[in-house]
Amino acid sequence: MGVSPVNVSRISQNLRAFNLLSTVRANHLGLFRTQNQLATGLRFLAPSEDPARAADAIKLDRYADILNQVGRNLLRVNETLRIGESAMQDSADLVMEAHTLALSMASDMQSEGERESIRVVIDSILDQLIAVGNRKYLDAHLFGGNYGKDVPFELGGEGVIFRGDNGCLQTIVDSDLSEDTFTISGMEFFNAVSNSVRGFADLNPAVTSDTRLIDLNGATGNGVSLSRIDVSDGVTQVEIDLSEADTVGDVVDIFNAELPGTLMAVLTTTGINVVSSGAGAVNITITDTGGGNTSVDLGIFCDSPSGSVIGGDLDPRLTLRTALDDLNLGTGINLANGLTIRNGSEVANVNFNGAATLEDALNRIDGSQVGVLAQIGDDGKTIDVRNRISGADLRIEESGGQAATALGIRSMYVDTLLSGLNDGNGIDSVDGDDIRFTTADGTTIDIDINDLDLATATLQDLVDLFNARGGGAIGVALAANGNGIEITDNTVGGGTLTIERLNLSPTIDGLGLEVTEVGGVLTGTDVNPVKVDSPFTALLELRTALQADDSQGISAAGRRLSANLERMQEIQGKLAAKAASMLERTDRIENEKTAARILQSDIRDVDMTEAIVRFQQVQAALQANLATASQVMNLSLLDYLR
Repeated sequence: MGVSPVNVSRISQNLRAFNLLSTVRANHLGLFRTQNQLATGLRFLAPSEDPARAADAIKLDRYADILNQVGRNLLRVNETLRIGESAMQDSADLVMEAHTLALSMASDMQSEGERESIRVVIDSILDQLIAVGNRKYLDAHLFGGNYGKDVPFELGGEGVIFRGDNGCLQTIVDSDLSEDTFTISGMEFFNAVSNSVRGFADLNPAVTSDTRLIDLNGATGNGVSLSRIDVSDGVTQVEIDLSEADTVGDVVDIFNAELPGTLMAVLTTTGINVVSSGAGAVNITITDTGGGNTSVDLGIFCDSPSGSVIGGDLDPRLTLRTALDDLNLGTGINLANGLTIRNGSEVANVNFNGAATLEDALNRIDGSQVGVLAQIGDDGKTIDVRNRISGADLRIEESGGQAATALGIRSMYVDTLLSGLNDGNGIDSVDGDDIRFTTADGTTIDIDINDLDLATATLQDLVDLFNARGGGAIGVALAANGNGIEITDNTVGGGTLTIERLNLSPTIDGLGLEVTEVGGVLTGTDVNPVKVDSPFTALLELRTALQADDSQGISAAGRRLSANLERMQEIQGKLAAKAASMLERTDRIENEKTAARILQSDIRDVDMTEAIVRFQQVQAALQANLATASQVMNLSLLDYLR
């Protein structure tokens, strides 16, 4: 800093003193700031000293905080993935060991005693696999999904129950605040919940004024987008803004508030109609403005004049709030008598009295305490029920009414494919006739099951075949109680209704008809149970087959183990790939942290060489200023008179 000149010829002593003091103070302040920079190594200690750099520094501080938190998240993610990979490998090793034992025991050369000794080993493998399924890292179960209570897997009397869900833990894993999952649920890795008793009935809810627009598939199946539309009655044209609508009722209200007086909007069970409000003729056109698609989505697009516009089906999706009375386009469903759920030896009779919404109905099913999970299907049209218990056979039956059929969740119904019965093994037959019925009056009815295409035929096709061959002597239908095929003797005589196999055919067994007549009726058993296709089921089946000295059962369990092992290894590979990507992301975050620290240093840290030079300059300027001041301030009037 230079020395400010002081012109002493025509200024007062006070002004000279003020000017000199100001210059000295400025030099002192510059010297003080430079001393602080040299002492702290920072360009500034307060934002006011350098507002522009301070603003940049604050942004970098925030960014550095994000990077530090992401780095901490990734440390946990990487450790969880490492432990998860280890658990998956342990599980695969156990299943592989069980599969090897199954292969060795499937031979008819093995004795009953040898198989019994291996059963003990299988019990141990089952216990170990459950323990791996319950493995934790910190406070979270690796395979429990979002289940945060007790262990997700537990061996009970019916089998291995999975109480978790299909959720995955996730966290922020990148500087852009994007999130990713870092666990895999037991529903995915162990396949611990069955495929659904998939709903076969489209419950088709009616459109109501309370139906939310986001719950509509729309007339084109792509949902409903909201913007402006033009509506004309042939004389008057108005532009209507629907962007603020939330429900179908809102759309109808906005229409009726803004449509020309000759028109009105009417809500139907399927959508919205725009019609004349009086007796006069109208020429209605409805189009979109500004490139929107609202009228098309609502099914009311009409670019050719028409006397009325009948809206397309808006196809609302099922939600937990859907009223049971709104199903089947507002006609409701009959849930009288409820339904029966059997899971292994556990039986629950589900009553729907008082249920008003779909959520109420699902809660009644979930609350049956027999290890099932009821939910809305992925298509938004049906209900699915899944089995949570590996090793138990799930059946959903009628209880004298039609509730299970109305909800579309009866596990064995008229459209069930014969090829899907018996855990997907279908129906076996022989050349020639397979079954003979003998009625009370002695009539014999022989049936060749191969008259049907066993790959595509349904239970209804089978029932029709039996009734056609019976010629009225027998009546065949699905049982009103339970799920079996029911054969009623329509004749009168001294005998009883019987069924027998012909040509050693296994068809009777495949249809669950190895039963005895009661009161002139043969009621078969349900041969379409829903199983959990998990390694736990395979181990339980293998244990049972070893105990029963059943070679075929051992082979079947071995095939299930093999299929599960292949699937588990595939999922393990996906997790390994994610682990590798997370490690790469960790390295990148560390590089970003390093770059951020360099930028912070560039903004905050002082250039020591430049600061030292500046300190020397300011110090020299201060000394010169003080020396000049001492001379100038000592001048008097006599100095000017010389």
